[in-house]
Amino acid sequence: MDLLVRLFSLVKKELLAVMRDKKSRMALLIPPLIQICIFGYAATLNVTRVPYAVLDNDRGELATRYLAKLEGCGIFQPYAYVNSEKELNELIDSKKAVVAVNIPSDFSRNIEVGNPASIQIIADGRNSNTAAIALSYARQIANTYGSEIIQNRGINFPIQIDDRSWFNPNLITRWFVVPGLIAVLVLINSVLSGALSIAREREEGTFDQLLVSPFTPLEILAGKGLSTLVTGSIQAIFVVLVTMFWFKIPFQGSLWLLCGAILLFIIAAAAIGLCISSFANSLQQAIVGTFLLIVPMVMLSGFATPISSMPDFFQDLTLFNPMRYGLEIIQRIFLEGAGIHDLWRLFAAIISVTVVAILAAIFSFHHKMY
Repeated sequence: MDLLVRLFSLVKKELLAVMRDKKSRMALLIPPLIQICIFGYAATLNVTRVPYAVLDNDRGELATRYLAKLEGCGIFQPYAYVNSEKELNELIDSKKAVVAVNIPSDFSRNIEVGNPASIQIIADGRNSNTAAIALSYARQIANTYGSEIIQNRGINFPIQIDDRSWFNPNLITRWFVVPGLIAVLVLINSVLSGALSIAREREEGTFDQLLVSPFTPLEILAGKGLSTLVTGSIQAIFVVLVTMFWFKIPFQGSLWLLCGAILLFIIAAAAIGLCISSFANSLQQAIVGTFLLIVPMVMLSGFATPISSMPDFFQDLTLFNPMRYGLEIIQRIFLEGAGIHDLWRLFAAIISVTVVAILAAIFSFHHKMY
């Protein structure tokens, strides 16, 4: 009972240190909101606006109908109609147009006599992702238009493709990015909060006072960790609510399972932060150590790059990364509606990593003190 009272007093001390400062209270909610808005709206692989320029040397009905379909899809937006290839190239070079469409003078004539007809589409390859997607859209529209011409001439088009995408039918990138951001923001805030907790005390000169208090080193570490757990949980709840009700990302799974997964992830991240804090002698060292560790953890989680695309060495390295398991669990609960029977291996892995992180934090703290 006395242990619980002492732990409660430590957690209360840490929370009061945060809540008494107006800037700290604002930092609890405002940065996660700004971060999720920036990433949720800006970090998307969807291409929704492609300005394009046209050089129509044919000026026939068939060419005009293709351009109408290009414009009517809602993605391509006409920027300019030009009269020479030089003007077309200048618009690409100046980035005023992402795509240039060059229709040759014999386009309609070739179709009328039954010969293959071609359209040259030039994309600005300086943004390879946008260029690839824009070219894919343009080819798809051209294929659809070509099949319509063939069918109108009484020829059966032999191939039909029925596309389906599970868990994200419209392939909206935000559905993948925003749930993943829950894991990213929880990682950043929990590791940083844990890393700064002891380093701040050392820099302010209050850590020695804490050591001569009736608290044992383990109780001090537990109090720091529990306070990080409380603040991290508040931030996580806030980010989840923004994800569900602002971005309207459909939630398919169990809310309790999601809470349990996030709680485990916060504990692992806080333990990693306390490890950093125990070795840091100043706030600057703690901040540098945090970001030196966070960037590789995010990059090796599968959030930016598929793990299967990484070299074998880095794939093996991701097995020790709690971010990998937290990210996959949160995304699968959100979009797939996965239950504990689907995720128990991931939960076992993140529990193992969490136990190792806690033991490392205890060892590093005791090693630093003695």
